[in-house]
Amino acid sequence: MSDASLGAAAAHDDIDGVAGPLSTLRLFGHRPAWDELVSARSGGRFHHAWLLQGPVGIGKATTAYAVARALLGAREEAGEGATAGFRPDDPVVRQIAQGTHPGLVHIVRPSNERTGGFRTQITVDEVRRLNRFFHATASASGWRVALIDPADDMNRSAANALLKILEEPPPRSTFLITSHAPGRLLPTIRSRCRLLRFDALDAPDLASAIEATRPGTDAAAIKAAIPLAEGSVRQALMLIGSGGIEINATLATLLKADRPDWNAIHALADALTLKGREAAYDLLLAALLAAIAAESEARLNVGDGEGAALLAALWQAESSRLREAAAYNLDRKQTLLTLFDGFYAERDARHAA
Repeated sequence: MSDASLGAAAAHDDIDGVAGPLSTLRLFGHRPAWDELVSARSGGRFHHAWLLQGPVGIGKATTAYAVARALLGAREEAGEGATAGFRPDDPVVRQIAQGTHPGLVHIVRPSNERTGGFRTQITVDEVRRLNRFFHATASASGWRVALIDPADDMNRSAANALLKILEEPPPRSTFLITSHAPGRLLPTIRSRCRLLRFDALDAPDLASAIEATRPGTDAAAIKAAIPLAEGSVRQALMLIGSGGIEINATLATLLKADRPDWNAIHALADALTLKGREAAYDLLLAALLAAIAAESEARLNVGDGEGAALLAALWQAESSRLREAAAYNLDRKQTLLTLFDGFYAERDARHAA
């Protein structure tokens, strides 16, 4: 393994044709978190490990890369509406973008040479790369930065290996650890990190982030995506690029009908389980889960606590089942039809009552 391979790596959740956090040089929103990081850095109190916690796709990894650039000496550049920005011609920025900066290591799910995709977990071998990284000569700035993204993907062995390093952190080093579901992390890892909470982006920051990440995106598409994206840049980009806006409209029509239109549902499932429609398929699963959660909340608001609880339990069970289906590559059409069936069965049971 060359020294260059210690740098940034491709990630399993990269979106084709869209700049990922590695190449996104302007940060929108998250001003409180950024100010806390800047204050800690300028005051000489920069913690050895930070846990960047919040929903998927809202800018945690983008913030982590911005922090890495600043620590490793990149020149910052002001930008309209941006919380932070960096010059694209800066040598540190170029090195990080190429994955060749000696002061940065990016730990993600490794590639799976057999399938050509990515493994489902961050393995212990990936975390052990940190030992060689921290024994190497520090960068010109004196800092070494390890980005774990996201830590939720670590298996137990990888988590224990990371914990061992965090217990005796190397000098002039910091760990930037992103997490979508901190409850899945070892409590001992969380206790060694300084917590930064990230909230979903508001509409203006979300629009700015979309425009900066995918220049030339139609304004009407951005406007349509924002209410569906739940403050997530990633979700908005997926909606725009994978037909998600149309998928949500189709789903809304199906769910408003008094009776399930199984012919239409089967046709939709057939279309979205074709090769190359994986992103659209995932968007439909997410939209249907969101519909179950919304229905649960609606029932709670009208005093139907029992119905709300049953739907919440359905959401939990189906979320777990979908993760298992993805991990074991189960039949995608049947997975989707089972999710629809569970929603309709619960709805019909409440109507009958």
